[in-house]
Order: sequence, then structure tokens, then C-alpha cells
Amino acid sequence: MTATDIAPAEIDDLELAVHRLGATYSAHPPQALWPVAAGHRLHADSLLQRRHTLRQGRELAHLAGMLSVILAWLAHDLGRTALVPTLGADAWHHGEQAGSPEVSAWSQDVVCTDALYAERPLDALTAATRGLAVAPAGSNAAIRLTAQLARAQAVIGNRSGFAEAAVRAHAFREHIPLRGTGLFAVDAMRIVSYDATSHGRLGNHERARAAAEEAIRHYAPAAGPGHAPTRLAIARLDLATAHAALGEPEGAISTARQALTGDRVVQSVKDRARLLGRTLLLRYPDLPEARAFHEELPALAGPPGTLTRS
Repeated sequence: MTATDIAPAEIDDLELAVHRLGATYSAHPPQALWPVAAGHRLHADSLLQRRHTLRQGRELAHLAGMLSVILAWLAHDLGRTALVPTLGADAWHHGEQAGSPEVSAWSQDVVCTDALYAERPLDALTAATRGLAVAPAGSNAAIRLTAQLARAQAVIGNRSGFAEAAVRAHAFREHIPLRGTGLFAVDAMRIVSYDATSHGRLGNHERARAAAEEAIRHYAPAAGPGHAPTRLAIARLDLATAHAALGEPEGAISTARQALTGDRVVQSVKDRARLLGRTLLLRYPDLPEARAFHEELPALAGPPGTLTRS
């Protein structure tokens, strides 16, 4: 028997922790999850420092990589954007060490999202392309990254690139659930929600509105495992952006306020709301409601999950 100082139960416990963090991610505020995920990540490192078999080393590297992906998502949600590339690189490295390309692919999914919300679309495009190059065909990561690629192409204004990637993303819809559960799930409504953002950036505002409304219809009534508060908030902000572009500022403001009263107002939601506020002020400078909404936005400085008002 190969010598090891690690009991199988220790790896099983760490695997269970990773599963629970991913499965219940949206049910907890990110500031509460950060110390939990960080503690498990440190524990994975401590196990890797002990004598272990080659198989245990690969299993631990896989789990360490997935924990770094979770921490990268938490950093994104908390607005700690400087940490996301570092955590993504760590996850990519551990995926390579584990012989698990899906871990590396997941690392690029979060890096892509963070770059998009930071208005770095070329970095997002690079991450989506890099992730797809290693993602196992048909895996959840591959499906998500295909949709990410479409969104990144739209944000840089590449209509043909968006159309090609969107066709590939939509081809997966009949094979995946309508709504997903957990941080590493895929679902048809996420693809539709990405469409809403993409069409908005390409100036197809009627199509953006239709896609956002479809996503909201399915996300809004969901409860339990299907609850996706961040995706719902972003879909509402996409709808609000379409309202603003179509000459409906009151509808934009009303819909945006719905997004900001959700139970998980993370950094991406705040960033999108601030962008909408600036857009409304530029488009409708003489509208008191637009100025009032814009003046409310500094109150979004509270921790994710809260909307404090002065």
C-alpha cells in the first residue's frame, strides 16, 4: 500500500464542502461565505503539504482549484476585483496539476464575467476563448463559456461573432434545464439573460427587452434551489436599460428599483445600476425622476446584499 498521511475521510469532507458551497452559493451573502471558503482553501493547501498518494494529490489539486474558483466568484460579488485574476490563475494552475481541464475552464468563466462588468471586453473575450480551448465538450463549463463568448463578442460590437456564438449557445437549450441550481449549473434562462445584455449592447433594444422579459418571467417566481437572485436582478437591469433606450424612462427607473430591492445586491448589480443611472441622466437631463434615481445610487456603497439609504 502506498504510504499516505491523509485519511480518505479528509478528502471526502473537503469534497462535500466544495459541493455545498457551490450548491447553496446564492442562498448566502458573499461576505458570510468568504471566510468559510477561504478556510477550506487553506485546509486544502495544508493537506497538499502532507504525504499523500499521486491519486490523492490530483484529487486535492482539483478541490483546491474549485475552491479558488468559488473564492474568485466571491471576490467578484464583493467588488474585490483585483483578486479575481489571481484566484483565477491559481485555479487554472491547480486544474493543470489535477489533470482536470474543467477546473481550468471554470476559472476562465469567472474571469470573463469579472472583466465584462469591469468594462474590459477584450480581456473577457480572451478568457472565454481560453476557457473554451480546454473545456470538455458538452460539459457545463463549455456551455457556459459558449454563452460567455457570445456576450463578450456583443460587448466589443462584433455582430457576426456574437451571432455565431449565440447560435452555438442556443443549440444547447433543449438539453439543459430551464433554470439551473448552484454556482456551476447551466440553464436555458442564463443563455436568454445573456442575450438581453448582448442585444442591448448591440443596439437591438426591442430584442433586448423581449429576452429580459422572458428571463424575468422564469426567474422571478423561482424559489428554493432554482432561486437566482443575481441573475434576476441583472435581467431587470437589462430590461430597465431597454426601457431607457426606447424612450420609457419611468419604466426604466421603476424596473431598476425592483432590481435593487432584491435579496442579493452584489457588486455586479451595483455597477449595472450606476451605469443605468448615468445613461438616464445623459438621455433625460431635464427629467426630475432621472436625477432623483441617479442621486440615490451612492447609497449602494453598503456591503453586497444591502441597499442603505441616507
